[in-house]
Amino acid sequence: MQSSFVKNSFLWYDLETYGLNPRYDRIAQFAAQRTDMELNPIGDPIVLYGKISDDYLPDPLACMITGITPGDYPQALCEYDLAVRINQEFSKPNTIVTGFNNIRFDDEMIRSLLYRNLMDPYEREWKNNCSRWDIIDLVRAAHDFRPEGIGWPPAAQTKRPEGITYHPVFKLTELTKANHIDQIGAHNAMVDVNATIAIARLIKEKQPRLFAYALRNRRKNEAKNLVDTPFGDPVLYTAGQFTNSNGCTALVVPITPALDLNKSIYCFDLSKDPAPLLSATTDQLPNVSGLCKIAFNRCPFLTKASPAFPGEETLSRLGIDWASSMQRYRMIQEDTSLILKLREVDAAEIRPTVNDTDFQIYSGGFFPNEDKPQFDVIHRTKPEEILTLNIKFSDQRVPEMVFRHVCRNWPEALTDTQKLRWKSFCANRLLNPPGGVAIDWNFFNRKIDERLESTETEAKQKTVLKKLKDYGKRLYDEVLS
Repeated sequence: MQSSFVKNSFLWYDLETYGLNPRYDRIAQFAAQRTDMELNPIGDPIVLYGKISDDYLPDPLACMITGITPGDYPQALCEYDLAVRINQEFSKPNTIVTGFNNIRFDDEMIRSLLYRNLMDPYEREWKNNCSRWDIIDLVRAAHDFRPEGIGWPPAAQTKRPEGITYHPVFKLTELTKANHIDQIGAHNAMVDVNATIAIARLIKEKQPRLFAYALRNRRKNEAKNLVDTPFGDPVLYTAGQFTNSNGCTALVVPITPALDLNKSIYCFDLSKDPAPLLSATTDQLPNVSGLCKIAFNRCPFLTKASPAFPGEETLSRLGIDWASSMQRYRMIQEDTSLILKLREVDAAEIRPTVNDTDFQIYSGGFFPNEDKPQFDVIHRTKPEEILTLNIKFSDQRVPEMVFRHVCRNWPEALTDTQKLRWKSFCANRLLNPPGGVAIDWNFFNRKIDERLESTETEAKQKTVLKKLKDYGKRLYDEVLS
């Protein structure tokens, strides 16, 4: 029987989480809807809830926003079962996993979820002709290049030392409001999925060529083909980091690849004065205004540029002075020593790491190929037998990860000795989370009490906080007492 997913399809998804650190925090709710390439729904919506383990404290502020607390959903899945279900959907052949600002946050949460549960964090992004996309930069590009037919929210004010500035708004709730699209229940993952599809459908209808262009160039190799290094022709780069009163697009010069397996390149915003760039020492370069990177594996929105495209009127509206930019471009071209200095910056860069396996998805590198068949063995083994397998691994992270994998997902499968070890680990995590990246027991309780006492806290949020307080008491009785 031929698969119903032979043709390309989008899987639109969104997460609600118990915090904002993708290496550490956990998923509260996952929602997704598959559509065909014309954005017509395929199948039923998918809504899943995640269960958290006793070594983790949710952020009360996140729970106040989502309204979700531990124990709200008896059908919530343990981390491993949640990872399996999500990965199954993401990995169906020819799936384009898509969302709204998903690549910088939601996708990182998914990678960490898979990693913690001994599953390949990246395979679903390329295997079976699968890929990923993020429409937030498409929305920014529609605003900058093809705004016709789409409602744009009023500009937002930002107070700065030099005075009040205004900038365009790209929040999903504001975009749906400006286009009269229902989004009742924001911060509910399924509501946000439907809103994202509606905005995508609007752009596809009003600006089909722009939609098709962004979709076609979402993959790393296609994005790379739009730029040349060293010192290739300037390109238009649309991204949140450039947001100003005119839009989100800058004319940048590609300079040189970064030392990250050819995933990104250094570039310079030609609206900025290049003198500080050219005179900077290696130590000063990272702080030079205008120096930035294009990450090819994050679906950047890039377009080749000339006075003919996007045209003088659009360039003027975006605040881009073509003649001045070309003068700055020629100044940068003449300084070939810049390439060597940027490579020295890359080589000298020290990336902060946390000495804990849960945080080593990047600092620890890919799982060795020889360990992956062993992961399959673990996944096929009954929970109560996993810790008796005595498997040897090449990756030093894995033995501790296997122990935590069983404890978090099936604590009932532990022996009495293992339960004591797990309880000790949980107590340490609650009191002293690693690397200062997570909330601890004191913060958790203090924030709950502060918000409960505040007259500015809404009544429904106090209900959420009371549930969290009860959850904390249960943890104290079972883990800390």
